[in-house]
Amino acid sequence: MKFLSARNMRAAKPCLSPVAVWQMLLSRLLEKHYGLTLNDTPFCDETVIQEHIDAGITLVNAVNFLVEKYELVRIDRKGFTSLEQASYLTVTDILHARRACGLMTRFSYREVSNIVLSRSR
Repeated sequence: MKFLSARNMRAAKPCLSPVAVWQMLLSRLLEKHYGLTLNDTPFCDETVIQEHIDAGITLVNAVNFLVEKYELVRIDRKGFTSLEQASYLTVTDILHARRACGLMTRFSYREVSNIVLSRSR
């Protein structure tokens, strides 16, 4: 039986593209917080996502722009009224989505953070 070292396992692990990371997180965030699917938004088109990434727009700002433009209301808060709380996403919401999508591993943490925060690679 052959064993791979941690270095070999890390190198063998496929890297997700920035667009794939955005799609995973957007799907999770839109469904959980607003009851929408990716197809309900302009983000169903990969080129739209890539344009946002190229423009340096963060994931949270992209979603919050949709919230403002379409006056979306969060469905995940108990006792929520539009007068009491804003419907915008927070960094904490992004972290919860990353954990739910399996994007919090130590091997991909920095890479995914850079993608989500639109930092240069």
